Amino acid sequence: MSAPVARSLDGEQLADLIMRLLLDGRLRERLATDGAAAVAAGAGELECLETIDLDELDAAARRFRSTIWRLGAGGSLASAFPRSVSVFAAAGVGDAELLDGFLGSPRFSRFRLIPYSGPGVSVEEAFAAFLLDLAEARLSDAVILRETVGHELMIALFAALSCEQPLSFVIESEGIVETGRGHAALRRYAPASLASWGEATGDGDQAGDVPYAYFATPAGVSRGVVSERVAAAFAATPTAESDAARRALSRRGLW
Repeated sequence: MSAPVARSLDGEQLADLIMRLLLDGRLRERLATDGAAAVAAGAGELECLETIDLDELDAAARRFRSTIWRLGAGGSLASAFPRSVSVFAAAGVGDAELLDGFLGSPRFSRFRLIPYSGPGVSVEEAFAAFLLDLAEARLSDAVILRETVGHELMIALFAALSCEQPLSFVIESEGIVETGRGHAALRRYAPASLASWGEATGDGDQAGDVPYAYFATPAGVSRGVVSERVAAAFAATPTAESDAARRALSRRGLW
């Protein structure tokens, strides 16, 4: 959509108006039904809105939605969060509802589609935060789903960390540390979550949460269940055990 220039609107105001038009279907309907004067917040907006081709605006809004859905790792957000999206689908929340909810949520505003518009999180991290909010609101037992969302987010973030330097986005997820070869993180998951992903828990009768590590190096991403001996590498305070674990990981090209 070609945006008209209004002298009374600065760049930030014009960008805000365009985003509202792209995201708010009801606003577009009012513009089509009642005219520009009914929806304009001032003279500057009115001058812009009066020049907009409504068919072009609708087409631009559809392209925008499609672009956001395709921005995730592997070609789409559904590809980046396949198990999470499937759980919501089973609960009656389909792709269209997820996308509508995400685009209309405060979480979406933390993502920056245009790099020069300021620092922001990746679309995957913004979408993961939205999914977690939705899980709390819509699903009574969401423990496995929360861990699944977190796991799929880590896979997406570490895929970026392994090949994109410098990063074009901010990472807000905690616990990701820099290593001599890249980045690493440790999470602990319930055995039921690991089983739902088709992953073994390491110890056959593991009762507590299981340590699971992610490593990003120029060679790619490595991840999986680790022993407590390996998990010691992530200790905040260095110890003999943590130093030994890091040396062992370094010999394997992971630290």
